Amino acid sequence: MTRVLLINPPSPEQMGTPLLGLQYVASALLAKGCEVRVIDAAARYFNGDTATIVNQTQAFSPDLIGFSLFTRWVWHAYGLAARLAGSCRLLVAGGAHATVRPDETLDRGFDIAVSGEAELVMAALVDYMEGRRQIESIPGIRFRTPDGGRGAGPPAAVNDDLDGLPMPFLAQKLFDSRWYHPSGATVVPGGMLASRGCPARCTFCANYVTGRKFRFRSAANVIAELNAWHERYGNTFFPFWDDALSANPAHLARLCESFERDLKFPIRWSAITRANMVTPELLRLMRRAGCVSVNFGIESGDDQILRVIKKGVTTEQVARALRWAKDEGLTTAANFMLGFPQETPDALQRTLDYMHRIAPLVDSFSTLGVAVPFPGTPLYDDYHRGYGFTDWWLGQEYSHYCPPPPITEFDRFYRHYIDDANLELDFFAYSDRVRDLIRQCLKYKAEHNLCRMGLLRDPVYRPEPTAALHSA
Repeated sequence: MTRVLLINPPSPEQMGTPLLGLQYVASALLAKGCEVRVIDAAARYFNGDTATIVNQTQAFSPDLIGFSLFTRWVWHAYGLAARLAGSCRLLVAGGAHATVRPDETLDRGFDIAVSGEAELVMAALVDYMEGRRQIESIPGIRFRTPDGGRGAGPPAAVNDDLDGLPMPFLAQKLFDSRWYHPSGATVVPGGMLASRGCPARCTFCANYVTGRKFRFRSAANVIAELNAWHERYGNTFFPFWDDALSANPAHLARLCESFERDLKFPIRWSAITRANMVTPELLRLMRRAGCVSVNFGIESGDDQILRVIKKGVTTEQVARALRWAKDEGLTTAANFMLGFPQETPDALQRTLDYMHRIAPLVDSFSTLGVAVPFPGTPLYDDYHRGYGFTDWWLGQEYSHYCPPPPITEFDRFYRHYIDDANLELDFFAYSDRVRDLIRQCLKYKAEHNLCRMGLLRDPVYRPEPTAALHSA
């Protein structure tokens, strides 16, 4: 039996839930008959350091170790990988960063880099290790050859049969509840996916793992997983992490109808989607089926910037979608991204004015939000040479993160909450005026949220609906 250790490497930005992608991979390996262990060193309450991980690895003596790599914190992952070199037959890199920088991961000590979705690839690697498959036949991998060279399998394949994947909740037992809740009494799911892929072409988006081709699970398959979750663990709330849940409105409508008809418990769920992919009728169906909140990616309040970043929506479409969602009683979240290289002070002022305009329809704005140019995106490819941030993720200075202080220390918490450390990385050499307007936008978003949470009383903060908003 092949022993596989899956690691979510240490990250300064600690996580409150398991990685859903890692759960999918773990479930696929369990279905393959492997002995699987997981170390989520990025979990909020993971109690251990690099030495702990090395000791646990040695005790398990895995045949294969798989890492999930994220660009923002890959510097830490590479350090851990160096410590684990030689402790297994295959050290495998997967995830977003390995997908766009496979050769870099091999240079940093990994034996194999996986591009794209990893469930089928990892199962195929087990077949290779057990002598049933040639490594050159496995799609979507780059690998080191015995002579020090590089080899590759066929191009990565998109998995259209999402119903055929083992359900991720089957791996929940591998994720220690104490990593995510100090009592260990609360079972925290990694969330749900009813679809994969996003048809949009936003210049800043690094979603290269699931790709642009939109695929979806059958309603029956989603229902079976939700019912199983509830029967086994009692969960009734589920965040859906689909990049564009409503990209196929007919499928989403069928899914909502199945929620009402076939679920064995009253579900509550949240969704992420695009403002131009909803209608009042669809939002009504979602609310009736248990949806309680919708998160819209807005990015900018300036229509010219929205065109430049290829967002594919307009500010009027966003305002209309927010109003429709509020009319249905849904909680709304709005994500903004600030500091694109094309953004002028006038454009940022229009974004700030737009935030004021839509504030009555927004329950929470995204915190942080300064643009980060991730590799493989046009935002990186078009600007890294001119601005001098090529391979920025390899620098230790980019790998820091300051956790928020306790809310009981409100003055410190407030200063942390209204800021975004990514602004200080200054990828696009901001002028003083641009920097000041970004800070104004960050402060406005943060104070809006603090007011909604009842944590800040500001007599100046009184957003009121405008006639233009109601006529949108």
